Amino acid sequence: MGSSPGDVVVTPPGEHLPGRRQVLRTAAVTAAAATTATVLAGCLPGDDEPEPPDPELLLRARVAGEVRALAAQYAATVDRFPAARRELATLGAEHEEHARALLPRHAARALAAATATGSATGTATGTASPAPAPSPTVPSTLRAARTELAEAERSASRRRLRQLRGRSPELARLLASVAACEAAHAALLSADA
Repeated sequence: MGSSPGDVVVTPPGEHLPGRRQVLRTAAVTAAAATTATVLAGCLPGDDEPEPPDPELLLRARVAGEVRALAAQYAATVDRFPAARRELATLGAEHEEHARALLPRHAARALAAATATGSATGTATGTASPAPAPSPTVPSTLRAARTELAEAERSASRRRLRQLRGRSPELARLLASVAACEAAHAALLSADA
């Protein structure tokens, strides 16, 4: 049976109840042991790993990089064929806008922070900074350059359509919009070639 707060506890002869100091000492040792166990458990491998970046954020970064590569291809073509600047620079500028929509500054900062945290703790997040892309090569004729740009746009559009499956509605709409623009660019370039 349990004792209620008002009950007097009688100890058998020869037994002593622990004194106040002994009770406090035992409580302090128990608290210290619990704290040590908690700290040590936090130091076990795998428990302190940062959360990996959001997969959709990683996809946004990858697609933004691909779109910027297309913009760079346009810029290189314009450098080689300045007479085509008016049309081609506009198409390249649209890709720069897509890249900003895909990975706004706040998202780029969040990705950089997540990647830096993963690198600092020695974990592999799969988001290692890619090596700078080599400067795009441009064919020797404008016609061939336009054909190459059109093929790059068609290929990118097909890739976007594969990438949008299973994504959030917001990202799927954005990828579909980019894919439609890329397909339109390919049609424009092919029609004038």
